[in-house]
Amino acid sequence: MNWTAVLAIIVCFGSIIRYYDKLYFYVWVLGLDETPAYILPNIHSIADTSPFPSPDTYPPLNHSVDSLRILRLLPGSSGLSCQLKSTSFGEYPRYRALSYEWGSSNHTLPILINGVETRVGKNLWEALYHLRDPREERVLWVDAICINQHDLAEKAIVVPRMNLIYRRAAEVIIWLGPHPPPKIINLDRIAWWTFAPPSIDKAYHQEWWHQAVPWLFDLMHANYWTRTWIIQEVGEAVRLTVQFGKQSMPWEAFVAAVATYRKCFPRAFWTDRVSALEGLRRSRREGEIYSFTDLISVFRNSFCKVPHDKIYAFLGMAADDSPNFIPAAYNKTLAQVYKDVMRFLGTSTIDRAVKEVELVHMSALVRRLLTRRTGKTVAFDEKPTSILRQAEPYTYYDNSAPDKDGKTHLQARTAYHKQWYEWAHMRHEQTIIAWLPTAPERLDSWTDIGQVTPQTDLLTAKGIIVGEIESFGPTVESFLTSSDVSKAWQMTIIQQFAGKPSQKSMIALCERLHVVIGQQATSAASIDWIIPLRPNIESTTNSTTDLPRLFTGSSGFFGIASPGASVGDQVVQFWGSSAAAIVRKGKRRSADDAVDSVVAHGSIVKEGYSHDWDVPKDKDKFAIGHEGSTIRLHLDLNTLTAMTLNSVGHEDQNVGDNTDTRGR
Repeated sequence: MNWTAVLAIIVCFGSIIRYYDKLYFYVWVLGLDETPAYILPNIHSIADTSPFPSPDTYPPLNHSVDSLRILRLLPGSSGLSCQLKSTSFGEYPRYRALSYEWGSSNHTLPILINGVETRVGKNLWEALYHLRDPREERVLWVDAICINQHDLAEKAIVVPRMNLIYRRAAEVIIWLGPHPPPKIINLDRIAWWTFAPPSIDKAYHQEWWHQAVPWLFDLMHANYWTRTWIIQEVGEAVRLTVQFGKQSMPWEAFVAAVATYRKCFPRAFWTDRVSALEGLRRSRREGEIYSFTDLISVFRNSFCKVPHDKIYAFLGMAADDSPNFIPAAYNKTLAQVYKDVMRFLGTSTIDRAVKEVELVHMSALVRRLLTRRTGKTVAFDEKPTSILRQAEPYTYYDNSAPDKDGKTHLQARTAYHKQWYEWAHMRHEQTIIAWLPTAPERLDSWTDIGQVTPQTDLLTAKGIIVGEIESFGPTVESFLTSSDVSKAWQMTIIQQFAGKPSQKSMIALCERLHVVIGQQATSAASIDWIIPLRPNIESTTNSTTDLPRLFTGSSGFFGIASPGASVGDQVVQFWGSSAAAIVRKGKRRSADDAVDSVVAHGSIVKEGYSHDWDVPKDKDKFAIGHEGSTIRLHLDLNTLTAMTLNSVGHEDQNVGDNTDTRGR
């Protein structure tokens, strides 16, 4: 017997079972089964094919009033035909707004708009196909069609109006793709969960729930939930519906189903995306406001194709009052957008004291969000199929092929088949969008070096004085490249703290400083993480070197300081940032007086378990009057930017949970 051939057959058979749903979808699309199917017409796979209508398609908008275009989706059974009309909010148009994922621009399909054939993205085409009524027209607002995506001037006008468009919609429809639920699932029953969510034990012993689990799994793993724009679209909606194929359910019922899912599977962290959106809706209904900093902090790990939208997507929802409003100008460079944001934050009157505490952190976070690069990767996740074994000792249930109504039903399988099924489906493979590593920042990419900042443009940041510089050690470069210098510095620390109770802890801290610096400079390329500590800020004193140096602090910490620092200078830390300011002592009438005597910058390490630069995370310590060491600093944008280069922590560099981190 040829065992190689047998093994190959087994592997192929397992792959067929594993990707059964995807294979069946294409069979369904091509009409090879008994289910009535739609044929996808002429899918273009050309990279430069635009997923938006041509500029000639758009009727003009009346910019003298708040106006918009609405899409009339005409009834029919084959092809998609629409009419695009201009109107204004003063005419009180009644429409439904579509919230969906644009998807790849490489695959487009034809659609008739005002009698002219144009092309739209595949996901949008499928949404319109399933939303179309065979007898009555449906009036919709769809961003890819109703906004002239080729006209940057129009986008600058309409984008700040997006919150009003979704707020005025009679209904906002979330499109999650053609994913019909299993036949046994009664959506009306799930709708009751809004008022009376079932217990976990009750759900476990219901066959329909066993079928709902993998279906909900697929819905919650849709890339839709990672989009930046949906935060405003979902948050502003008065009435919200979740659509999958031809069927739909109220948002409240969907949230209840997701909550029950999370109770059954506590490690299903992807449900946090839905929970964060529901938390936003609930808090806004209860009268809580979200500032701009709240929104980009809570939803910082969302994705968008255009980097400007990481800022512009939150403008409509932000409850901020600033004379320096951020214009939605897509022709601006990212550096110009960054400057607009910092001027906006520096003059916003909402939660002024909180914004001063957050300013340094937000400076680094905004730049990181604007420059983050995305890419596709394959992720493996445990798909919850084992729950299906709860039915009978020797029988379990699984989805079979959809019937003529496009639904699925329970099908009993033997215990032998169950073992094979679990082997083939043990790990769920999914292509997801993820953040790619970012390159080290450069000061000249963000600011105009040498430009004098007017006094009116100074930004105020609040920090805490953690101690003073007691002594300097070697330069960072010599510390990294010479073992003799490194050993000599360690011996200096041992002698400096000889006979003191803190000697052992300070020696250990010195070792940790070596680890922190070393892990950021393991190669010549990554030494750039240290180079920003060079003299980006003009020195106010004569320095013996123009390189960053190690130093010891008065309250038991070590650090790195850029040129310009002297013994006796104060070290100031900021909330949520590894950046530290080196401040020359000056006369202050009170602990809250603003000073602008920043002469250098750096980072420090303290006792603890972290193998990274110290990042203060307790906002309460920065409250007025909490400690006598609080200080307010007046900073120009160049100084603030130089001080915060590459200071974003790992929790902001990588994808994390969308949880509320506002700290109040």
